[in-house]
Amino acid sequence: MHGEYKGMFLILVGIIVIIFFLSLFSAWILAKVMDLAKAHPKPAKYTLITMFIILMVVGGLKIREIYYEKSPYYFWNELIKKNPKPKNITQEEFEAKNRAGYCWRDRKYYSKEELWQKAMKSLTGRMIYENKFYWDNKVVNINGNYLPTEEECARWDGCRVFKIPMNPDKEKFLKDNIVNENDFWKGIDILIKHNEAESFIFASDKNYINDDFKLKNYILIHKKGNPAYLSVYDSNSCCTVLNKSEWSLIRENYILEYAGRSVGIFMEESKTPIDVNSWGVGNFYFGVTHSRLISVSEFIAGDKSKRSKNLRKIFLLNNCGDILYKPYYYYYVSDLIR
Repeated sequence: MHGEYKGMFLILVGIIVIIFFLSLFSAWILAKVMDLAKAHPKPAKYTLITMFIILMVVGGLKIREIYYEKSPYYFWNELIKKNPKPKNITQEEFEAKNRAGYCWRDRKYYSKEELWQKAMKSLTGRMIYENKFYWDNKVVNINGNYLPTEEECARWDGCRVFKIPMNPDKEKFLKDNIVNENDFWKGIDILIKHNEAESFIFASDKNYINDDFKLKNYILIHKKGNPAYLSVYDSNSCCTVLNKSEWSLIRENYILEYAGRSVGIFMEESKTPIDVNSWGVGNFYFGVTHSRLISVSEFIAGDKSKRSKNLRKIFLLNNCGDILYKPYYYYYVSDLIR
């Protein structure tokens, strides 16, 4: 926990320094306003109110930037909020049951199958979270500049996540249209129109909120701004829940990704405390692999022989099946998917 405490200490120091300088600046402004008040009482009153509002807004935004945008524990803190400690439980009991795999939020222990369903929804939520950065023009390039990604989202009807339940009729439809990408996307829109597929744009979308992800046979397509940038997940083979023993057998093949090294949105350094188990994280892991192409042989015909046998990314899960967005582990032998 030392790293977390150090980070929180630096944040606290930063906030204190900001408040100190804001106080000095406020005192200077107040002195000027008092001088003005002696000569012009009424204008001074409105000036003081306006300046106070401006200072409050500027100070609040600066504090928010330090805590939420700069903290390397941002994703960790967001995950902890999803499985909070009940007020009537001691810290000792809280940590003991966390290490045993208990989900306090739902008051139960989850099986691996139940965690898989929860994790699939959480994984989709991570895609939606990423899309919001594209809609808000907050994707950075190699120089740290923001890109006009919203235009691509609108132009290509992208920055969406498609969930397409599979059955023989849809498989034939996808086979017939998958070669011609334009026809393929039009066909997907037809499926959505007839409630045979879903499209998620924002985390507030009702169909995303109400979907329990218990269906097993479907594909997820994460379409970003440019239609050439796709991530395709086959629910039958993309994702696996691992316990700590299973993770330990493959751990040596993976590297922890805690700091961004490429263009994108997950650029900031992300950390976790040392003892994550006491917080109900790391008892289970979620292994994920995907394709960057819509391939008939891989996702429609059922031919899995050409697929990689290695999980490309490993995400930490909490005991309720929520994914820690970052840091995560990636398979370093085939480092072509990051």
